[in-house]
Amino acid sequence: MHQGVSLLLDNPVYVIGSAAPADLVLGDADVAEQHVRLRFSVEHVAIEALGGDVTVFDSLGQRRVVNVGHGQRISLPVELLVGQSRLCLRSTRSARAIPAVSRRLVLLKWPALAALLLLVTCATAFAFRAPAESARHSIADPVPGSSVPGKNAPTLSQARSWLEGALQDARLTQLRIEEQGGQLSVEGAFPAAQKSSWLQIQQAFDTRFGQHIVLTPNVQASAAIAAPRVRFQAVWFGRNPYVIDEHGKRVYPGALLPDNWRLESIEGNQVRLVRGDERFAFTL
Repeated sequence: MHQGVSLLLDNPVYVIGSAAPADLVLGDADVAEQHVRLRFSVEHVAIEALGGDVTVFDSLGQRRVVNVGHGQRISLPVELLVGQSRLCLRSTRSARAIPAVSRRLVLLKWPALAALLLLVTCATAFAFRAPAESARHSIADPVPGSSVPGKNAPTLSQARSWLEGALQDARLTQLRIEEQGGQLSVEGAFPAAQKSSWLQIQQAFDTRFGQHIVLTPNVQASAAIAAPRVRFQAVWFGRNPYVIDEHGKRVYPGALLPDNWRLESIEGNQVRLVRGDERFAFTL
């Protein structure tokens, strides 16, 4: 396809890259296989840099860079630089002069999630991972495991509760969940060996809540953290929790431990330690 081509994006999440399994494939230079993930929500889009940096120009012309492993939620319209490709995203809500698009949105009943993608630089190759019709779902044929927009929409509290449970089950409790503007973000670092666990959680969240709540990841894989050289003989989880160290002394949250570790908290079934940006949890 050539420059100036426009496409209607009527799914809540798209991955753009240079090869499958990206949803949209670009053949321009400097585009990673899975370069960026876009999550649409009402008049906003969450931009997640997966395989390369993404340059963003907002409606005021202000420039910012979303580095690999980070995300940014921004209002539409917006322009993106993905490698050598320039992509323009705008909401179809303002496109009243395009009746064909409006009718299409009414039929799909997804006016808040649809966006128009305009390729304004040379796109030497462009393809869909699957036929457009197979990726589109109507009210009569909802996505398994997801809710119909406008009906039984999950709350932010429900989404956060599910995410907290998923992180705990995957032993990723060092990651922090933040709320902002009715959306969620996850921040922190995890061992490289747990990257697949994090990706599975992210995909499961998209399936359950992606049509209503945006999850912006500000996480990165780090080198494996060696287990702290501490020994606990017992743990008290009751009122004023504490641990009994190897010398038989009570140690309360906030106390310093060997190798500059600090006892951060004792709650649930975990004893959590922190050292700078490093976090370690003993699960009992």
